[in-house]
Amino acid sequence: MDVLVVEDEPLVREVVADGLQDDGLCVVEAPTAEEALALFTNDGRPQVVVTDVNLGSGMDGLTLAEEAHRRWLDVGVVIMTGNPVNVLGRPSDPCERILLKPFMPTVLSQCVRELLGGSCRDAERHPAQQ
Repeated sequence: MDVLVVEDEPLVREVVADGLQDDGLCVVEAPTAEEALALFTNDGRPQVVVTDVNLGSGMDGLTLAEEAHRRWLDVGVVIMTGNPVNVLGRPSDPCERILLKPFMPTVLSQCVRELLGGSCRDAERHPAQQ
C-alpha cells in the first residue's frame, strides 16, 4: 500500500482516500490510530500516513505520527488539522507535511507525492553526502 488514511469522520476519510486513489495511489483507510498501527507489519506498511490530528477517543494523530516515525524511520506523514494551534511548536521533520483544513485535494496529492518521491531520511542517514 502507498498511503494509509487515518480519519475518524467517515465522510472526510472517504473524500481524502478517493482523491488519493483518483491520483493513482493505493490507499487503505482506518478510523483510529490504534487500527492504523495494527495495519503496520514488517511485510506490508504504508509509505505515507495521512492523519487528522483529532481522531476521537484514544490516540491522536500527533501521537500516531510520532509512533510511526519511531517504528519506521522513513515513513512519511501528512498531518491534517483545522486548528493551527494543534501544530504550533511542532519540530520540523523532513518526513512530515502539515496541511491546514480546508485544502485542495491537489495540495494533499502533492504532499504525498513529495514524500513518496524520495527517501526523506537520506540526509539524516548519510550526512557526509550533503
